[in-house]
Amino acid sequence: MIGVSRCLCGDCCSYRGDSNLRERFKLMDEKGKVVKICPEVMGGLPTPRVPAEIVSEMPLTVMTKDGHDVTKEFVMGARVALAILKMHHIKTVVLKSRSPSCGCGTIYDGTFSSTIINGNGVFARMCLKEGITVYNEDNYVEDI
Repeated sequence: MIGVSRCLCGDCCSYRGDSNLRERFKLMDEKGKVVKICPEVMGGLPTPRVPAEIVSEMPLTVMTKDGHDVTKEFVMGARVALAILKMHHIKTVVLKSRSPSCGCGTIYDGTFSSTIINGNGVFARMCLKEGITVYNEDNYVEDI
């Protein structure tokens, strides 16, 4: 079993209200090989929702494009998702790239200009800190 961002399995939970479907993860889910998580929804954010980006590292601040601080929701959702992974003894996750929650390796720079920088989202950071191996949808190479 691995953890996978719900949107990659075809669930319509992205900020736009759609999915980021990757057939391989949907197939893995259908075979019962996946624990699906969406930290943003688990933190109480609606679908669809205003785009958000990490605008500050110290202190950690996640803001929506229209100026609302959603740091609390991002952190709470990441904690809930992490607890679910631990409950299922998950050691590997595949997360949506560039997301302020799930991005691993690259995220948007916090200016809402579509500029990509090196970094990790709130949930990806928590996973890495807990020793969970983190991939994105493009660099996960295990067989389904």
